[in-house]
Amino acid sequence: MPEARIVWRGFALNKRTVAMVQAAEKQYRSKFKIMQGSYNKGGVEASAGTHDGCGAVDIAVAKLAPAQRRAVVLALRQVGFAAWLRTPAQGRWPYHVHAIACGDKDLSRGAAIQVAEYRRRRNGLANRGKDDGPTGCHGMTWELYLKAHPAPVPVAVPDSTISLGAMSYARTHDVMTGVWGADRARVVAWAAHPKVGAITKAETIPPAGVPWHLHFQRVLRKVQVKFKLPETGSFTEGVAAVMKRYGYKITA
Repeated sequence: MPEARIVWRGFALNKRTVAMVQAAEKQYRSKFKIMQGSYNKGGVEASAGTHDGCGAVDIAVAKLAPAQRRAVVLALRQVGFAAWLRTPAQGRWPYHVHAIACGDKDLSRGAAIQVAEYRRRRNGLANRGKDDGPTGCHGMTWELYLKAHPAPVPVAVPDSTISLGAMSYARTHDVMTGVWGADRARVVAWAAHPKVGAITKAETIPPAGVPWHLHFQRVLRKVQVKFKLPETGSFTEGVAAVMKRYGYKITA
């Protein structure tokens, strides 16, 4: 099924092509200036129908130095485009980079032929000349690029909320039940916080034979001693103030 068509930076493209362009821009370390998108049937005669379907995009490079133009071509090829630098000597057009997304399911016939020519190391023009662009990427597709560059797994953000009610309950109960049952993980996570753990020697779990609520009081006393607070074994306002400095949000 073809990708959804969208308008991006004023040009019609599909989501896959946009993602590929964005990845290429990261490789190039700068944004491209798009001069023609996809779904532009009959829009530019010199394009010979290659932009009639999706997966086609032209990048303006007339104002760039030769090395920069080549870098744009390379960046596009690295993410799975069949891309070439087009010059005024080749046709009635300004310097630009013509790119076709390899593997797109809705390419025009002309664009699909250009991808095949790219695989054969040719220039994608009617003269079927030799490809004069950067080598080493002719077998690349967007899917292969993604496989080689998986998205980073987001780091889980620990729950930084402390419920005063849950802390009070934990001080006198060995099991978090009832309304505070869902807060047990928060209480344990608090005791395991790196800065709290550094004070308590990471004593998240009570030693054998020590009730959980007494262990919880012991942890609180260590925190209170560290910050010269009254040793009550309770989660007092003083302890709450310290935890706020650690980035915790205090709730009722």
